[in-house]
Amino acid sequence: MQNKVSCVVIIVLAFVCLVLSLSIGRASDVAAQPKVSSLEPVSEQDGLPSSGVTVSSEETKNFLADEYVTSFKIVLKDKNKDVAYKRLNESREKILALLQKHSVGPQEYELLSTSLEKEWNYAKGKRYFLGYTASQTVKVVLHSKQESDSLEFDLTSFAFVDDVSTLSRLKNAEALEVDVIKSACKKASRLAEENAHSVGAKVGKVISVEGSSEVEKLSTSDSVEVSASVSATLSLDGVENSGKSYVRVVQIENKKFLADKFVVTANITFDGADKEALFKDMTARRGDVVQMAKDLGVAESEIEAQSMTLRKKRKYEFYGNESQKNAFRANQRITVNFTSKDAAGAFLDGIVGLENVNVYKAEPVLKNEDSLRVQVTNIAGKKAMARAKAIAEGFDGSLGKVVAVSNKPVDEFGTTVLGARSGAMYSMFKRRSSPAYDLLSNSPPESGMNIADSVSVSAYLAIMAEIE
Repeated sequence: MQNKVSCVVIIVLAFVCLVLSLSIGRASDVAAQPKVSSLEPVSEQDGLPSSGVTVSSEETKNFLADEYVTSFKIVLKDKNKDVAYKRLNESREKILALLQKHSVGPQEYELLSTSLEKEWNYAKGKRYFLGYTASQTVKVVLHSKQESDSLEFDLTSFAFVDDVSTLSRLKNAEALEVDVIKSACKKASRLAEENAHSVGAKVGKVISVEGSSEVEKLSTSDSVEVSASVSATLSLDGVENSGKSYVRVVQIENKKFLADKFVVTANITFDGADKEALFKDMTARRGDVVQMAKDLGVAESEIEAQSMTLRKKRKYEFYGNESQKNAFRANQRITVNFTSKDAAGAFLDGIVGLENVNVYKAEPVLKNEDSLRVQVTNIAGKKAMARAKAIAEGFDGSLGKVVAVSNKPVDEFGTTVLGARSGAMYSMFKRRSSPAYDLLSNSPPESGMNIADSVSVSAYLAIMAEIE
């Protein structure tokens, strides 16, 4: 019996030793091999396609500008805010006369809303009131470099003009951008063919593509840059890929419209030692502001007065040799809605002359902004389809039906919509948005020019369509 048990133990130990030796042999073989062979395909789990040829290309072209935007600021300063404001109005009239001399019509310049701010100096932990600064920015569209140079030269004669600069742009760059997109796609196709040929293979259909295109909105030189970049993966002949191809385009569009409502907000501020007196002063001044609006035809329902605040002043709010006799501050904000720009301008002129009243902001508004956004969205849709068509044709395809539309901005790059096996994600040509001076073509030459005429409406649209 004992001999039988000993035989069983010996057999079991021999089997364990055999298993361990085989395991150690396999482990040593694995350790001797590299983790990823350069000849082995990388799986899709690593974020790369399992088959195909991937290439990147860029295309940049410069086109001679055919429009120039000269911008500058009218700046006037004075201890008296009413004087500073009036001097700004007088200086603007001189600028308008100069523009007329240069044959610049009302549709070719834009006046932004005026600004009236307090200017301070700081020394030894105290601040000192220097006066008021009234300013207004002007933007002028000119059709040649010679015209812009001539205007800049004449502007140098005005001491109140500051921050003069001229930038160039293209009036209509849509067709040029489409050509550059197609060129970038063609270059990517050629690179894919060359790379595949170098290893004895041939390319097939496009599996996926992503990239971007951009027109330089404003250039510091006489030429404007139009660029496009593409990163594409194309299939290889003989490698199965039955999925469809898609093109995805993002379009951001901005358009300006003439305002049909003008909102002016004023701040009333009183400093003093007697709270009761401050309350009475505030009530009287608020009545002056409200009555001024009513005299200009504004209904009481279009006037909104916020609650008055009455508090102790902070240390930094004392300046000069002011003592604690003005220890309290009363403040109230009033907003008035105008349907007439002339009336809004007259209201601005009037309240600037009132003591203890400052303009917080004056802005143009669109009453029917939602319906106008529909127009902008339609423009964005047409441009998006034009770019999608350019991408499809750039890879020798044609644009099919639209399968998805979205107005929700997302992080466009680094996102796979459809995998390389089950389908194809085709592009993300993203129109980068930057501030542009899209001046109105029908701004009226009105006298009340202390508030801007126009409002910018923007739309975002992302589409995905089939490639046939």
